[in-house]
Parts: sequence; C-alpha cells; structure tokens
Amino acid sequence: MPEEMLTLDEVSRMLKMSKATVQRWCRDRRLPAAKIGKEYRIRREDLDRWYAEKLAAGERGQPPQAA
Repeated sequence: MPEEMLTLDEVSRMLKMSKATVQRWCRDRRLPAAKIGKEYRIRREDLDRWYAEKLAAGERGQPPQAA
C-alpha cells in the first residue's frame, strides 16, 4: 500500500492549527516532515506516531522534539 502523504493544509486542519504554525514546526524539525520542492509533506504514519507520543507524554502546547 502506498504511503499517504499529507500537505500542510491537511495537517493544519487535522490539528486545528494555523498553516503558518505547522510550517514553522516542520522547518524547525518539531514535526516529522520532508521538504519536496518548495512544499513540506508529512507521512500520515509519522504524524500519527508523533501525536501518540505527545498524548502519552501528557504535553500541552509543545510537540515532542524530533529525533
């Protein structure tokens, strides 16, 4: 099965955050993303893992640091 790649617009809607914040977190490596051309893409699997780690850590407002 092909990997599902999400755009910044899709991720911002899913997380209910501004696109600018999601883009900044990608740029700062706070979200697991790859820059393809001029746009960031996030694998659905990586976003799900990142979110699960955030919930498990009980963090509020700050994402876990990318490895």
